[in-house]
Amino acid sequence: MAVDKNEVLEEIRDQLESIKVPGAREATTESTWTELDVDSLDLVELVKALEDRFEITIADDDLKPIESIGDTIELTDRLVSAKEEAPA
Repeated sequence: MAVDKNEVLEEIRDQLESIKVPGAREATTESTWTELDVDSLDLVELVKALEDRFEITIADDDLKPIESIGDTIELTDRLVSAKEEAPA
C-alpha cells in the first residue's frame, strides 16, 4: 500500500518548520530545496525524520536527484511500496 502523499507533505512541512525554514507551512510539492533555502544539514535532518516516520532507509544515492518536495514525496512513496512488497 502506498503512503498518503498528503501525509508525507505534512511531515515534510512539520520538519521544515521545526528547523526554522521560512515559509515551511506554505511549501508545496513544487517547492525546491534551493527556493526554501534548505541546506545539506537540514536535508539530513529531514531524511532522518522521514526514515523514522515511515520506517524506510533512504540511501545517499537516492537523494542525489531530489530537488523538490514533490521528488521527496515520490521517493518516500516508492521506498514504502518496495518495503511492503519485499518478502518478510
